[in-house]
Amino acid sequence: MKILHVLLCRGPFPAFKFGGTERVVWSLATAQKQQGHEVKFLMRPHDVRPEGTLFYDKRKSFNQQITDWPDVVHFHCAFTGELDKPFVCTEHANADEAKQYARNTIFISQRHANNHHSDCYVYNGLDWSEYGQPSFESNSNYVHFLGKATVRHKNLNGAAQIAKKAGDKLAVLGGKRFELGKKGYLNFDMNIDFKGMVGGDDKFNIIRQSKALLFPVRWHEPFGLAITESLFLGTPVIGTPFGSLPEIITQPEMGLLTTDYNEMVDALKHLDRFDRKVCHQVARDVFNADVMAQQYQAMYEKVLNGEYLNQAAPYSTQSLLDLLPVTELT
Repeated sequence: MKILHVLLCRGPFPAFKFGGTERVVWSLATAQKQQGHEVKFLMRPHDVRPEGTLFYDKRKSFNQQITDWPDVVHFHCAFTGELDKPFVCTEHANADEAKQYARNTIFISQRHANNHHSDCYVYNGLDWSEYGQPSFESNSNYVHFLGKATVRHKNLNGAAQIAKKAGDKLAVLGGKRFELGKKGYLNFDMNIDFKGMVGGDDKFNIIRQSKALLFPVRWHEPFGLAITESLFLGTPVIGTPFGSLPEIITQPEMGLLTTDYNEMVDALKHLDRFDRKVCHQVARDVFNADVMAQQYQAMYEKVLNGEYLNQAAPYSTQSLLDLLPVTELT
């Protein structure tokens, strides 16, 4: 099958330090090639692009830019227009307003799909060969937070409070102590170790040596690569039960999901109840790129046969970015 991925990111591709969607798409394309498919990309111009990439021109329609080459086009952005080729769209984010999506839209978890009035989803997977070996023991004095520190619903403040109450240092992968710009901030909490936007082996080593991932998000997480990356490297997850998390943390040995910060503190004090080997095994077997590629192939075959992936166009009636409630520390 000839597959054209449309990804309009502005940064390098493949991504190194950050860019969750970019890493998923790269892992997907790599797995598809290994499974015998031909893969190309349509992207914005940048110095770091795979050989043979077609460059997106905003002055032209997608129909004008997509040649007769692909059998199927896979958008990784919202697209509701007309196209001469069969296509699917993966929606990687939550709606920020009332909107409607194409009928061949695929979401990235069951809850993510349901929140947009759909039942069509494929879990994100990654190429675990890039991550090295997990650690089944941790003698460190820290837990980690993996996500953009400036994003309110990722809840760095909550994570910092929980870690401090539990007597743990907090390593933050995804932000600095001082940030400029409209979402800028200055954090004086010396219990937090800001690592910046780290990637590759530096990132993986911090995660595998960590006692646990703190993930107290206050929105319905669409998927959460931070969760599966941490699980693969052997760290249990302490977080909220919002969005995809109950679909990923499916066994009690993998972590604790609760809206109560006090229960999260207690979990951090009793991490021996969790099994780092189980964490690794579930991420390795369920959330890998090969499984993801096979599931997407089934979606492609449906649209190539003239079927729709959703009975009706998915939609949202409002923004899904509002903060969800939690119980603060007592």
